Amino acid sequence: MTEVTEKRETEATQVGPVKVLITDRIAQEGIDLLRTQLPEAQVDERIGIKPEQLKAIIGDYTALVVRSETQVTADILAAATNLKIVGRAGVGVDNIDTAAATRQGIIVVNSPTGNIIAAAEHSVAMLMALARHIANASASMKAGKWEKSRFLGVELRNKTLGVIGLGKVGMAVARRAQGLEMQILAFDPYVSPEQARKANVTMLSLEDVLRQSDFVTLHTSLTSGPNGTRGLLGEHELSLMKPTARLINCARGGLIDEEALLKALNEGRLAGAALDVFSQEPIKDNELLKQLVSHERIITTPHLGASTEEAQVGVATDVADQIVSVLRGGFPRAAVNAPLILPETLKVLQPYMTVVEQMGRLYTQLQPGPINKVELVYSGEIASYDLRPLQTALVKGLLESISDAHVNMVNAQVLAKEWSLEIVEQKSTTPAEFANQVTLRVFNSQPTDALLTGIPGSGEEQIATLSGTVIHDEARIVRVGRYWTEFAPEGYILFCQNLDQPGMIGRVATVLGKANVNIQHMDVGPSTRKPRSYSKNASALMIISVDDPIPDWAIDEIRKTGDIFGVKLVNL
Repeated sequence: MTEVTEKRETEATQVGPVKVLITDRIAQEGIDLLRTQLPEAQVDERIGIKPEQLKAIIGDYTALVVRSETQVTADILAAATNLKIVGRAGVGVDNIDTAAATRQGIIVVNSPTGNIIAAAEHSVAMLMALARHIANASASMKAGKWEKSRFLGVELRNKTLGVIGLGKVGMAVARRAQGLEMQILAFDPYVSPEQARKANVTMLSLEDVLRQSDFVTLHTSLTSGPNGTRGLLGEHELSLMKPTARLINCARGGLIDEEALLKALNEGRLAGAALDVFSQEPIKDNELLKQLVSHERIITTPHLGASTEEAQVGVATDVADQIVSVLRGGFPRAAVNAPLILPETLKVLQPYMTVVEQMGRLYTQLQPGPINKVELVYSGEIASYDLRPLQTALVKGLLESISDAHVNMVNAQVLAKEWSLEIVEQKSTTPAEFANQVTLRVFNSQPTDALLTGIPGSGEEQIATLSGTVIHDEARIVRVGRYWTEFAPEGYILFCQNLDQPGMIGRVATVLGKANVNIQHMDVGPSTRKPRSYSKNASALMIISVDDPIPDWAIDEIRKTGDIFGVKLVNL
């Protein structure tokens, strides 16, 4: 048994039962959905588990469900040897190291629509409470005071609201504020002015929004890096705001430089702020955050943006449904780190994904060695589809036998880049030899095995060629190098390149009979699809599918029979 065979058989083995771990509190409806739709799965709840405890047990689980409390770090993901998916019951995924998950082929999903209304309504509630001093007035009343003149508020009508981040939540806030007769300005580098104009929103630069707004509300994700949003509003940005302006953040802690905010409030350069999120949650003994929370010009809530009964049920069932889909072999609708492929597209492409993946595996076994450049050529109606899944299938086939990584839709492009694998595509809706056909061309400066050489290259460059199609919903390889053939790319397959003359099949079959190896299928591939006349110099390719491995002595004997100059056994 070859090393490749051993590796594939090991990967095919299921490691333990399907297990789902829930580490943050989610709505019971989501848990019930998991248990109903995955009756064979073990669903465990470990609310408030410590990081070191999570790291110790995560290797046993297939899926992980979190909200914002659990930090899914690269260290924890490295220990998640069986994990296929992490579900965040909410919008943001800043508590999940998505880059590390992507590298390991772990899908990260969230619920981008489940709590939109809850978050938008809470932002508007904070806006109105801030304008009318509701929190402080309530506290004063509870203390037995009647300080009517102290809590003079402002109206929202005819005021300007600046929305930083005009995504789903930001737009929902804008629509509600328009109902309060506010004028809306917005900053979002990913939204076109035309799109905003249709919603009666004026797009400006971040600095102009800050200068002109009476209220500013944040609705962007938290990202790091040179162009990230962490510390988006620092001392400089806060200095641009009107002294009468008020700031609302119900999005993500860390978007505002909290020390700069406290300084602006203390110096009277900002009228007030409403905060639902903080850089540290819970704030515990963080002195800076304790000063912010206790400041008379700030109203606060403990991250309640998504805390409605409806939103909690929505995000929990949404994420649970996506986990069920992935564990059933499907694809999620809200993957953060994978392309969205429509189910109807996947249904059409699935058999072609098998073809391309097996072509990749076949190439690496027939021609091991470095790969410089790969080209996929699509012919027929298939060329009109979104063909990213076929690229993924190719990377999977090429790399899984030579890489320790589990290749899937999530990490295929990352791994291809790491292996310096250049993939280019050619598409034509005009059929080639078959109604739909996929051709793999591998460019290599190394001398390529004559069995695969099908198209002359430029200079010393060699091009190895494989073609495949789908016949009666089953994968078929129809070309190997310059030879036209037809066989199913599965199991043990013997390739014999030989002179195209009588007696070749008998020689090979005799040896296989002596080895007690049963022939399942045999095909002889000519070097042209057109009718040909016999030539003693012509060659052909014998492809023999067998039920069992062929002993080494038998392969050596076939090589020594004469007129057979290419013998290779592969296992797909």
